[in-house]
Amino acid sequence: MGSLVPDSVTGLDFALTALFAVLALDAIRDLRGDLPTPVLALLCALVARLLFPGQLLPTAFALFTAGLLARRLATRRKPAHV
Repeated sequence: MGSLVPDSVTGLDFALTALFAVLALDAIRDLRGDLPTPVLALLCALVARLLFPGQLLPTAFALFTAGLLARRLATRRKPAHV
């Protein structure tokens, strides 16, 4: 996908770095009683690096998304019956 971005686009590298920094800070602030989001992200990146080093970013994102969904399903509270 990165090869589709024209060379005339400047500042995209900074914007993406800033985006990930802000997302990381937001995740650190959102600490809960379960597995912290930054720890989950780090584990996903390490697994992706070990299993698919040539496709690290897409694999890490897919694993992270799956991890977040699994955590959400595991911690979801059942609605109260009225």
